[in-house]
Amino acid sequence: MGELDDLRRTVRGLVADWDITPTCDSWMRGHDPAFSRAMAERGLIGITWPEPFGGGRSNLARLVVTEELLRVGAPVGAHWIADRQIGPAVLRNGSPALRREVLPGIAAGEITFCLGMSETEAGSDLASVRTRAVRDGDGWRITGSKIWTTGAHFATHAYVLARTGDGADKHEGLTEFVVEMSAPGVTVRPIEDLGGGHHFNEVTFDDVLVPAGRVIGAEGAGWKQVTEQLSFERGGMERVLSTYPLLAAVLGSTVDDRVAVGTLAARLMTLRELACRVAEAMDDGRAPSGEAAVLKFLGTTFERDVIDVARTAPGRAAFAPLLAQAQLAAPGFSIRGGTDEMLMTVVSRQAPAPVVDDIGRMADDVLASAPDPWAAAVELGWTSVGVDEAAGGSGGTFADLAALVRALGRHGHAVPLAEVAVARMLTGTPAVAALGPDDVWAGHGAAVVLGESSAALYPSDGEPWHGLAGQPRRRIAGEPTELPVPEGLDPVARLTVLRVHAALGTVEGACRLTREHVTTRVQFGRPLNRLQAVAHRLAEMECARVLLEVAASAALGLEPTRVAAAATVLDPVATLVARFAHQLHGAMGITRESPLHRYTTLLWSLRDEVGAREWAPRLCLDEPALWHAVTTRPVSS
Repeated sequence: MGELDDLRRTVRGLVADWDITPTCDSWMRGHDPAFSRAMAERGLIGITWPEPFGGGRSNLARLVVTEELLRVGAPVGAHWIADRQIGPAVLRNGSPALRREVLPGIAAGEITFCLGMSETEAGSDLASVRTRAVRDGDGWRITGSKIWTTGAHFATHAYVLARTGDGADKHEGLTEFVVEMSAPGVTVRPIEDLGGGHHFNEVTFDDVLVPAGRVIGAEGAGWKQVTEQLSFERGGMERVLSTYPLLAAVLGSTVDDRVAVGTLAARLMTLRELACRVAEAMDDGRAPSGEAAVLKFLGTTFERDVIDVARTAPGRAAFAPLLAQAQLAAPGFSIRGGTDEMLMTVVSRQAPAPVVDDIGRMADDVLASAPDPWAAAVELGWTSVGVDEAAGGSGGTFADLAALVRALGRHGHAVPLAEVAVARMLTGTPAVAALGPDDVWAGHGAAVVLGESSAALYPSDGEPWHGLAGQPRRRIAGEPTELPVPEGLDPVARLTVLRVHAALGTVEGACRLTREHVTTRVQFGRPLNRLQAVAHRLAEMECARVLLEVAASAALGLEPTRVAAAATVLDPVATLVARFAHQLHGAMGITRESPLHRYTTLLWSLRDEVGAREWAPRLCLDEPALWHAVTTRPVSS
């Protein structure tokens, strides 16, 4: 990571040299060609492109550059689209001659691009292209118009998607072109946004001559290439950090709702880790369209929620201009780069599959046929996984134990593996760990009540009761015996993370059941998932699942901020998934004739046991501390 740290320092040095006024949505609205050229002089444009065109670095490196710029609201609009999207498209699909013609100018900050995709009346239906390109000798003549074209009034070039042929499907016969904005026949009409700003335009092409060498890729392959490029457009931190300068201002003022601000911090930490995974997938040569769609949907939702928290902050007068900027820009967050509705359609078809390791798959095989899951877990030694064999345990890692706990949740089993395993780490004998005197499983020996750096052993008796999922519980009393806590063990963090993983498995099970139900249940003459509203609800559940999966895996290293983030993210995820699962199951889902009740009651129980309100305030940090937490990758378990 030393190379990325050096790169981060380079960007911070550049920012320090400029008098930048923090601005929301700066990548869309901040245009300063001189700043872009200064970035180019430091090799910060085209950083992922191979030599001789660029820096030959990773997409993770570009993520570091972009997040540092967005942190301060730097004016990056001049080069942004060309660097993010057009350069990679030309590299991937352009001819050698086109690469030589375009890429050096982009990397120097001299060639800038606008995107000619959307058309009047077509909206988000990008394939409904009426702009046509017809052959004219060795070149093409383009006629038509594009709308909502950001930055067309200052761009030197345009990327244009035009129809070059007709097929049975509207996605056929589309071709990508590079068009000079100074060419005869190109007209730009400004469109003011609701705040009176000018970044939108309508661009008309009237019989514009384009040389044959300006075609990107193969004739007719435009749609395939467009869908590949959307990962670049949707998968970056600009879909998360548009309102970060406003959040920084909130952190610098009086904060009264520490839970709300801490929840924003937890989501931001998790979204940044998801963005890193998208970047790594692109470095591996994949086009992670599903993951990018999830990131964009969750990211723009986060950006809007920052505004809602800022509106009610007691010190909002101090950052009123930033708040106004953000509010005026916010309606566009969920439209540009793909509307929320289009993203939900993508996710409903391409939701990232749960990441399950070998231990989890083994556990799934066991639990699929085990008549008594708890007896199977005890017999197989799962309760002592994570304890060295020399100490009488089963060996393995904490991550292995989390995978087993998660698998039990995936099958809807409310059993105390997490609680017994953590107690085993402390006592070496049969016992059950708890976070308070009312939080104790019954029937598993003595109770170990955990504190931040302490533990107390209570006898096994107590007043019985049952949890939401029917778990036998007891309220303990009596005189405890203090237990030593080995240095570095942090049993509260371990139990919390294991419960988050149990909840993650339960979320996965609830999503699976719901997907199966809406796929097989026929109403109005078709499966429920053919109804857009149903498919989109299911897609929101999948987005929430991905968010929790990222947060839970990031917490396996037991870093305090990552544990707090996972515990905090669990609350809204569990609430949404359970609510939508019941809604999509209909009346059957609120009966015991459906297995759904085993998942949702367990999910509610785990959500409340973890207690986001206890964890979220720990993430209400000052801005430098939050930024460090956000931009530091989690340690491996």
